[in-house]
Order: sequence, then C-alpha cells, then structure tokens
Amino acid sequence: MKAEIISTGTELLLGQTLNTSAFYLTEQLSSLGIEVDYHTTVGDNPERLKNVIRQAIERSDLIITTGGTGPTKDDLAKELVAQILNLDLVLDRNSLEAIKAFFAGRNAEMPRSNEKQAYIPQGAKILPNPAGTAPGAIVTNQNKKIVILPGPPSELEPMFTNYLLPELKSLTQKDSHRMQVRVLKLFGLDESAVEEIIGDLMLQSSPAITLLAKRGELHIRLIVRNVDQTNAERILDQTEREIRTRLGDKVFGKDKETLVGIVSQELKKANLSLAVAESCTGGMLGAALTQESGSSEFFLGGVISYSNSLKVGILGINQCTLDSVGAVSQETAREMAEGVRKLTGAKIGMSITGIAGPTGGSHEKPVGLVYIGLAAHEGVEARRFQFFGGRDSVRQLSVNAALQWLRCYLLRSKGEHNNS
Repeated sequence: MKAEIISTGTELLLGQTLNTSAFYLTEQLSSLGIEVDYHTTVGDNPERLKNVIRQAIERSDLIITTGGTGPTKDDLAKELVAQILNLDLVLDRNSLEAIKAFFAGRNAEMPRSNEKQAYIPQGAKILPNPAGTAPGAIVTNQNKKIVILPGPPSELEPMFTNYLLPELKSLTQKDSHRMQVRVLKLFGLDESAVEEIIGDLMLQSSPAITLLAKRGELHIRLIVRNVDQTNAERILDQTEREIRTRLGDKVFGKDKETLVGIVSQELKKANLSLAVAESCTGGMLGAALTQESGSSEFFLGGVISYSNSLKVGILGINQCTLDSVGAVSQETAREMAEGVRKLTGAKIGMSITGIAGPTGGSHEKPVGLVYIGLAAHEGVEARRFQFFGGRDSVRQLSVNAALQWLRCYLLRSKGEHNNS
C-alpha cells in the first residue's frame, strides 16, 4: 500500500504553523508497514488543491488530507474530493447533532456556518470528532481510499487513534507482504562513525538501512519490503543483533522506546531513588525525568544551582574547589553529584555543569565543555564531554549523555547483582 499525505493551509506555507501532523501521520503509517511516498503542502487555493488531490489519486493507494474541514468558505477539502469523484455532499444528521452538542457544552449557540461541516461526501464512512466540530471521512473509490482529517493536531491525533487506526490495521493485516520497519536508537556516535562501523550492512538490499539524525540522538531505520511477515521479522532480528554486536551499549533502544523511559523503568525495577543537581541545563534533566508517568516512584527532586553561591550554600561545594578549578570542572561535578545525593538522601545523585554558550568560553574551557557527575554507594565519578552546536543542542546533548551514562550504570549494576 502506497500512501500520500496532503496538508492544506496557507499558514503552513507561510511558516506561521509547524506541520507536525504530517510527521505524526508518517510515523503512524510507517509503524503499520504503510509506505509514505509523498508529502504535499498546498495553500487554500481551490484549483491547486484539486490538482494535488487528483494527482494523488492517480499515483497512490491511500490519500490522507489534513485541514480544510472548517466552517469557512476557504475550507474545501470535502467539497473538492466530492467534485473529483463526482459525489454529492449529503447532510449527516448525527454529525450535525454532535456539532450542536459541542457548542451547547460551552453554553453557546452553534453559528449557522458550522452546519457546513456536517455535509459529507455521499457513501463516505464518518470519523467522529469529540475534540472539535469537524468530522473526518473515509471515501472509497475503486481500490483507492481518501481519508479527510481536520488540521489541528488536538483533533487529528485522537481521531486517527480511535477511528482511523482500526480501519488501517484491518487493511494491513490482510497483506502478508507489507513493509516492515524497525528503528534502532543510539547515543554517543555521529553518522559518519556509525557508517564506518556498519557500512557493509548498509550496502545490502534487505533490509534497507538509513541513518537519521535526531535531536540529541541517532536513529538507524531498517526497512524490509516485499517479504512475508515471518521472513521479514527474521531478517530484521538478524540485522539488529549484528548492529548491536558492533555498536555495543551505544544502542539504547528501538522503535517506541525512549532513553528517559528506559532509565525510568530500570530505576523502578532496582528500587533506586535519584536526585539531580544542574547548572548549565537549568532543570532540563529533571524535566525530562518527570515527563514519565510514575516518576515519583524514583525521582526525589533536583537543585538548579546556576550560581556559585547556591553551589556552595545548598549543595555544599567547597569554595576552594571553585576558586582553584572553577564551576566547570570534574571536581565540581563530583561534589555537586555527591552534594545532592546527601542533601536528598537519594541512592544516586547526578550532576551537570558546563558552558552551553554561545558566549562564556575560553581556550582552556571552550563552549560546549560539560562535566557530568554520578554519585552512588560505590563512590563518585565525573566525566568530561565536549559537545558542539548551539546552546539548545549542547543542553540537550548534556541531558542525553547523563541519561545514557545512568542507563549503562544501572544495567551494569543489574548484571553484577545477577551474577552474584
């Protein structure tokens, strides 16, 4: 099944709105083994949009449009699909009542213009929209499926999950030769270094291997096409094992797994508590940890010791350390980690101190220099990192480096415990 996503809205072309829906849909379709061949963004121009939809129907099996389902005159996605397929637009009473109920729940009367949203291409399957006023629709034409979705992610994503996803699953499950995708995630190596290590695997036709640079990490995407599911899984498993053997603990997870999610689960399993002390990251490590549901089971809290006075007054850093080697040093990172561990009573303390830039660096301590500390019952250690990029990049890389180190520490500790 070949898919195409058409995003409508002049605001997307002007750069006023980030097109996150196309990213979301592509990720969801790929996880189902549906290959997305085209992304098209078109403004609120009827003739251009009609031409784009017509072209998509000619070359793709599944077409998903986003946007153009509102109550105004320039919202024309349903109207143009109906025109191209020679279908009438018919009023769906259930959708109309749902729209009225939406406004009634806000103590408002439905504007007459919103009635337009309840008209659906004849014969289409309706996708309800509890989060808004624009229902979606699935139009089947011969072997083609045209899906009409609202534009706002807050409406599109629940509609996809609750109503469209089951439909697509039923289609893909019938296809034993659908595309199979697996994504391995790693931290600590750039694209060129990974290519040197697994370059020979990337020359193979199956699976097709692509390196994808993400924010603070690198993804290795494996794709197997035109092979039945059992053989596809076998090929993916063999390749994954080989990649993990070559890259070692640089690979931290795959597919939906996240670095912070893995660390959180390992901390819970080991019944270990964690506290953090941050300087240049300004609380980003703590924020990342608390994104995870159930983080209160292991995360005690953190100290943002941006100034030297707080490093001394709260964390107990020795003033002589700051005077002799400065805040950005291995010694300070060690004392910060141990200080927050003692302050909170946590089993593990982690610290981050560095120069995020763009100013403040020197020849001895350039921008991007970061020290990370880890304190546990075995002792205290600090490591030096040199990151590159802008301020946001250095801060994100610092957080990921701390999580990666903590992940490896937890796995090593678990292995030693199991061996004993």
